[in-house]
Amino acid sequence: MTRSYSTDGGIGKQLQQVFNDVDELDNREIMNMNDASSGLQISKGQNAQELLESMCRHPLSGAQQVQGVAMLWMYYQRMTTEEKLSLTEQLQAQLMPLMETHISAMDIDELSSCYLHLRKMHVPNSDSTLERILARALKLIELEVGGEVIPLSALSRLLVAINLERAFFTPLVCRNFTPHLERHIADCQTEQQVRLLSTCLFQLHTLIDDELLDKYKQRVGNLLQAGTISRATPKALLKLLHMLNLPVWSNRNTALIRHLMLELRDCLPQLESSDLKSVCRTFLHHQEPATLIQPLKEATEALLQREPSADALSCAVPFADLQQRDAYIRQFRELLESKAAWELPNASGHFFSVLRALKIADVRYCDAYWTAVMGQLETCPKEQQHLRFLRHCQRYMNFNNNLGGTYRHHNIERKLSRMCLDAIEHSVAGRLPSKFAHLAAFVMAYGHTPFAWKKFPNLLLSKVLAMAPQFDILDCFLLSRGMQIACELRFRQHVPSLLAMQLSTLDSVLLSCSERHLANSEEQPLSASELSVIVRTLSHRKSLKNTQIYNVALSRYKTLQCKDLNSRVVRDMAYNFNSSHFFVPELLESMFDYVAQQHEHVTGDTVEKVLTCAYNLGYTPASLESLDYAATVLLRDFDHMSGLSLVQSCLALCFYKTIPEQLINQVFCVKFIQRIEDEIQICYSKATYPGLVLNRVMQLNRTVCLDLPETNVPWFQQNYVEAQLSKKPFVPSDFSTDVKHFLKALLKDENYFRCNHTTPYGYQIDFVIHFDKDKKPMPATPVEATMLDRITKVAILLLKLDSFCENDLTALRGPESLKMKHLEMMGYKVLQINEHDWNSKYMLAPGAKANYLKCLLQISS
Repeated sequence: MTRSYSTDGGIGKQLQQVFNDVDELDNREIMNMNDASSGLQISKGQNAQELLESMCRHPLSGAQQVQGVAMLWMYYQRMTTEEKLSLTEQLQAQLMPLMETHISAMDIDELSSCYLHLRKMHVPNSDSTLERILARALKLIELEVGGEVIPLSALSRLLVAINLERAFFTPLVCRNFTPHLERHIADCQTEQQVRLLSTCLFQLHTLIDDELLDKYKQRVGNLLQAGTISRATPKALLKLLHMLNLPVWSNRNTALIRHLMLELRDCLPQLESSDLKSVCRTFLHHQEPATLIQPLKEATEALLQREPSADALSCAVPFADLQQRDAYIRQFRELLESKAAWELPNASGHFFSVLRALKIADVRYCDAYWTAVMGQLETCPKEQQHLRFLRHCQRYMNFNNNLGGTYRHHNIERKLSRMCLDAIEHSVAGRLPSKFAHLAAFVMAYGHTPFAWKKFPNLLLSKVLAMAPQFDILDCFLLSRGMQIACELRFRQHVPSLLAMQLSTLDSVLLSCSERHLANSEEQPLSASELSVIVRTLSHRKSLKNTQIYNVALSRYKTLQCKDLNSRVVRDMAYNFNSSHFFVPELLESMFDYVAQQHEHVTGDTVEKVLTCAYNLGYTPASLESLDYAATVLLRDFDHMSGLSLVQSCLALCFYKTIPEQLINQVFCVKFIQRIEDEIQICYSKATYPGLVLNRVMQLNRTVCLDLPETNVPWFQQNYVEAQLSKKPFVPSDFSTDVKHFLKALLKDENYFRCNHTTPYGYQIDFVIHFDKDKKPMPATPVEATMLDRITKVAILLLKLDSFCENDLTALRGPESLKMKHLEMMGYKVLQINEHDWNSKYMLAPGAKANYLKCLLQISS
């Protein structure tokens, strides 16, 4: 069930859209006003004060008063803040009492217009006259249910005004609007009707069910096909886009959203800045259609030239080339130091987006940003209202995670933690599950509370236990996230006993909640995105990844209906399968089908995630056609993808032997190697990212050399391999020690086998045994033997549990399969010992392990 309250920046975006609707809704009727009929005799030079005095002096009809209020709104928009406050006070004191007698005679159009403009001028809903205007309008709507349909313009005005400043619980106040909207949807034939209906559905989304939304989408599809709405009507397209992209149903509308964005492609340079920013953020959320990448890049660069603000910079940066990064960082620094830039709406959110998108790890910039946020928290009263500070909590948790937990700003942590704890203790937010989950997650993550070094506050535990039956999927995700950060950041080395008990209790709560969510899904099926959140909730905690509920959650993927896949869902599923090593062939196949069907629209980054996931799990798609489409997408988006993504994609395509020669040539060249080096220089985490990239490059180089010798790519990673070996001393595991003990007993001499052998291409083999032409073991040679020596080289690989998929111990993962294939190409006879089999109960019998090795090596006693 969708709650009527929220905590994140999504509310800010929705309120901004309300004001956008306000600005557009009645401009047409204001401009078309018949001045002569108004009786106000307004001259061109008249100002708001004179107009108000004229309205108060002359006896006016209700219609004339409504028109006068609309004219006042036109003046209001050009006033200073002080003048606006003064006019609002005068309206309440002078004009509102005069309107009282005309309310009963007003029709629905006059009531809705009057209410909208008065609310836009911030006359409060507590004003008795305004209350009567709204009550009269709502009564007329209720009386006409099943009768004459209320005009769409009136419905849209009222909905926009009611949602201003979130003063009402919209589903209750507007419960009688839906029957009228159903009839308007059935009659929708014009671009203007599409715009007004989109506004209404946006404002009333909590009451719109799937059936009504589908009817509207079908109607819109017909109008698109007929050309009634098209690139020639961008305003209608934008209204539709805003409405369909609401988080509550965004993932179900991907196909139509994609269609609308493709229609808007040629309009991007002409869009107003607010509309262009909205389209940009919609694309970044859905990650499709790919054909918008270059037009959006050009449009946002032009926007930044016209409007050098943090908002415009946050739109341009995601499409930036490496060569533009330094210039954008300089601009970011200048804006960060500008007081005027911080006074713009949602400045901290836009700065944060830039900070993350540019992957800035320079502590000076990070400190400057969070110090500025600290200043806002201390000096801006608005930051204390409606839990606005929670936006900073969420951003800090995400930012700290991206830097691998290496960055800390203790002052902002302390400030936010105290604000969260105060809200939990003294405000109603501490009694609302969704609010509490956000607050508690931050406190658990960073502490700064009494006895934080050994436990979470007792208050948090008691409230979690009390609210457990009410936590929804997202609430559990947030709590597990806070626990994960705490364990990684504050208790990595040692977990105090008190904290261990608290963590155990919290784990039990998360398990019971996840079980409830999964059980409820039998009545109301979970979407792919909801299931992905449940899986991530459990995977945050290592102790929960070995539970039955975690396996049930992963197994539930098999029951999903994947006909409504989109790039966002595909990426989430790939992440969960990759991190859990869970093998669901049906869903992996559907992901490849999506890439094949939507190859014109999916981005290279999405394709990389699918390829990497399938390769890591060792899954081969049923048709190689999807791999050809994947390669085509990679070539198309080559310049827009990160070096790491390209290398991982190429490695997967090599595994499937479908990598095109053009892609190999573009990767193995000086220009691309320089690109990799540049990315390493600007990466977030210097501790892990460079090593990851270099290791993947080595693997790709090795694979191309062995599988595709005709490409003539040289092996240039030997120095890297030797350097890595020197850094990591070999530490035998209990598994390898046990196998070595039995091998030594079987072969009678330790010289007959070599441990931890490294091949010329950097593969490590647990044990190597050489057999002569008579199949007798012989002492290991000091150099790599070849086939000409008539020696059989046997490689014994110890396969641990993570060498196989989590839910199928017969499904060998891709990297292990590739290693075995390459070793065979290098002349080895590859044998494997599974840890699961080696430690099974059968192997505990006397002589079982020795006999197992004899049979494996085909050695007669």
